[in-house]
Amino acid sequence: MFYANVAELLLLNVRRYPDKTAMVYGTERLTYREFNDRVNRIVRMLQGFGIRPGDKIAYMLPNRPELIEIYYAIQKIGAVAVALNFRLIPCEIARLVHASGSKMLLFDSRFLDRISAVHGEMADTGIFIEVDGFAPADEYNQTEWVHLFSDVIGDSAALEPTLFRDATALSRIQFTGGSTGLPKGVMRTHGEDIAEIVGVMLSSGLATEPGHVVLVQCPLEHHGGHSWFSSTFASGGELVICGRFNARHVLSLIESERVTHVLLLPPSTYLRLLEIPEVDDFDLSSVVLVQSAAGATTPEIVKTIYRHFSRCIVNYGWGQTEAGLGSSLVLTREMSERNRGLIESIGRPMPFIEMRIVDDDGNEVPAGGIGECLVAGPAVMSGYYGQPELTSQAFSDGWLHTGDMMQEDEEGYLYLKSRKKDMIKSGGENVFAQEVENVVRLHPAVEDCAVIGLPDELMGESVTAVVELRRGETLTLTELQRHCRKYVSSYKKPRKLILVDRIERDDAGKIRKDRIVQSAEETLTEEGEGNA
Repeated sequence: MFYANVAELLLLNVRRYPDKTAMVYGTERLTYREFNDRVNRIVRMLQGFGIRPGDKIAYMLPNRPELIEIYYAIQKIGAVAVALNFRLIPCEIARLVHASGSKMLLFDSRFLDRISAVHGEMADTGIFIEVDGFAPADEYNQTEWVHLFSDVIGDSAALEPTLFRDATALSRIQFTGGSTGLPKGVMRTHGEDIAEIVGVMLSSGLATEPGHVVLVQCPLEHHGGHSWFSSTFASGGELVICGRFNARHVLSLIESERVTHVLLLPPSTYLRLLEIPEVDDFDLSSVVLVQSAAGATTPEIVKTIYRHFSRCIVNYGWGQTEAGLGSSLVLTREMSERNRGLIESIGRPMPFIEMRIVDDDGNEVPAGGIGECLVAGPAVMSGYYGQPELTSQAFSDGWLHTGDMMQEDEEGYLYLKSRKKDMIKSGGENVFAQEVENVVRLHPAVEDCAVIGLPDELMGESVTAVVELRRGETLTLTELQRHCRKYVSSYKKPRKLILVDRIERDDAGKIRKDRIVQSAEETLTEEGEGNA
């Protein structure tokens, strides 16, 4: 491989476009040269603390430039980045820092209380650095075990360091934010991430020219956010960083920065963005690509996007941290207007990835059949850190088990039916949660939903719809069942309905079904059983 460190893709554009804007965050604007200088000062700081190739460096930061700068500094010296979800509670922080063997933890000043609560449980982590900037200096809780980022960076030289180069070496340990179970540390090498970056650039059109302006609102520490910021810098584009979702702020940034690519998660977020009364007061004509994933889309969502983004195409994708790459599909106006079944597809495989659908014995299922999706390619992970048994279970003859049940049609389009663990056994029949969710979301009263299986003495498991309603709407189980019978067999219709104020999603936009199931089992109130 010509490139052997993911930072080389950034350095290529530092040399090409030193004075071009690389990053925008609030009132802060950084050129590629300024961005790289800040990365190099962090490199000197890390080396001053004795960090060497292979050392694990954890960081827990919200969306802000330092997260990206720290990541690239880690890459340049051959250390291993361990990005932590900034919403973790203290015991989770301690568990993941320990599991990764991190020697250093950098964290936002707002999280000091959480870190302090478990500091004693992270004895192997000898260096704690508080990334300041959100409180006056005299308000920081200065303790002997905490360094201030601004102090340890100081005025260190911004000279370019000798670049670590080994495509087979670990680049990062990315803890999964999956919908079930405890997070697993996905090991990704420099070579695997380079393959992923190039695949994303080709699939999204970022590879065509360096003039793209990419707005990312999803968490940068998540695999999806990481994929898009690294692909933006690899293509010489400009990254516009957003924090918490605020529709007016996002629309204002699109207009002022002439954003070309927008990434919001999940798809329903676009309805929240585009349904504010003054949406048409903003000039959104610069947008050429609207990207989303981490949840099903609907004809209404696609129509709304095309109504307000006059020049864009809508792209939907499926992927996993373990797979690196996945599938993608351009959702056309025609699909939304005619409600074609294709709008429920997750598309075809992206570059550099193979996908096949197999039964429980590992045999490929014919077109139209349903089975587990297996993937292979240069972007697929090396395994789970410190968990050799899980790694062995995840692979069969070099193919990664995704745990996702899919169907492939005659033209090679893929359809996500359910997580394998989410398949509901009801009355002796297999019901795929994703299929029912797609139908429930078509009901005009439904804002969002999750379909789960709950224990049932008669049916084994009862198909249960957990629904978040649109403002001012009402819905009964009988009405929902009547709606579902128009699209799926009667045995797949929900037998229970639970109305909630909001469907719980993680900060990557994924529904936390483990928590929804637990809550439903504890507080279930049935609207009525309806007709079998």
